Amino acid sequence: MLAFTVNDTKSFMNLLLKGDTFDAFSFRQGELTTFASFIIEGKRNMDFYTAEEQEAGLSRYVHWEEMRPFVFQAIKGNKLPKSIKLVFSLAEEKLANLPNTKAAFLNILFKEHTILCTTAISQEAFSLDKSSERLWEEYILKFFKKNAIGIRKQES
Repeated sequence: MLAFTVNDTKSFMNLLLKGDTFDAFSFRQGELTTFASFIIEGKRNMDFYTAEEQEAGLSRYVHWEEMRPFVFQAIKGNKLPKSIKLVFSLAEEKLANLPNTKAAFLNILFKEHTILCTTAISQEAFSLDKSSERLWEEYILKFFKKNAIGIRKQES
């Protein structure tokens, strides 16, 4: 597991909520605490879609691109949210690059003006081999560097 804080909260929140930087990630779930608490599930409600739309190959989880406007709407205003917790995962079609991996997660927690990010994977079968976890951590570090998001690793 990799844990790190983001150096520039304001810039990161702009990329997260107003830009398309994180749009390719699947959105698993979120918790927003503002004037009320909101819990959002990212699992796609297939009953909402027509048979044709379902046959087009919808992913099981919505992409951040689809959820971002709703989350932004819920937290925008003059006051900062008390907390935001978002759970992203690597899109299912990209998991083939991570052997023995059921899901690869990026957790984002905003609380007390700080953003903490952690990574994790869920294995298909128990294994002591940590190569998939290391590959996922490297992918996330490269992703943040490519998008000019400065971070500070947490000591384990």
